[in-house]
Amino acid sequence: MNSSTILTLCFALLAIWLGISDAAAEPNRQYGGFSPDADGRQAYLDYINSLEVMKVEANSELQNAVKSIPVESGVSITTEQEADLRDWLYDFLVAFSVSGSDSLAAAFYLREGVNNPDMVESMKKDGYDAVFDSFRARHRQVLDFKGRDYYFGNVSFFNSVYKVFEMQEKYESYRDYTQADSLLPTGSLWWTPTLKSKIEGNLPTGEQRLFADFMFVVEEPEEFSDFEAGPVRAPFFVRLIYDSEQGMWCLVEIFTSNNAPVLFLFGAT
Repeated sequence: MNSSTILTLCFALLAIWLGISDAAAEPNRQYGGFSPDADGRQAYLDYINSLEVMKVEANSELQNAVKSIPVESGVSITTEQEADLRDWLYDFLVAFSVSGSDSLAAAFYLREGVNNPDMVESMKKDGYDAVFDSFRARHRQVLDFKGRDYYFGNVSFFNSVYKVFEMQEKYESYRDYTQADSLLPTGSLWWTPTLKSKIEGNLPTGEQRLFADFMFVVEEPEEFSDFEAGPVRAPFFVRLIYDSEQGMWCLVEIFTSNNAPVLFLFGAT
């Protein structure tokens, strides 16, 4: 093989290598940035409907998928904090899936206890002896209202990341952030437990708290979807705060697109 042929072959191999490198280096399309006009909303729907999904049910496959979501943090967290962060997401998905039940949903709602003292009295007036019984019954009522037995059929964790950070002085809403960055062009359904108002009151006093934000896409069960339109997919955005006294992550905000066929009781806690 002469020097000219060798040189040509080297250039060809280099071109192939560069092509592979460029393809590998090209980042995956990030969720968000869709304009709020009609074209942007359609692009948003096309995007989330193109994502690969997996079935939501209590098994090792879902556990491993939740565990594989990376954690981005500018502050150090313990292995226990990271494990509880992943447990929150896994338990949330399972509680409202085919593997869940009215009792599992009630237990998840009450995972952190009750932050709203007026709620207990209200439930007693409704004839419930226990807060748990009330949440279980009310969960069944909202499921019946939505015409389904559970909410989650499939889930996608494409580009999902647990973003852990500290905040102090002023509380900045996660929903406000996503709306400003056009991450949710179709509007939102928003649930905020009473814990959020306590946090807003404490941060200006100089208290610094640890938060975590994350996002994922959920698809409704096919059996409850519109036959012609097919199952609705919707992104879910969650913000948690770490409660050092309870040693667990607690819900601050959760919201989704306004076309999601769900209804939760988080605001009651």
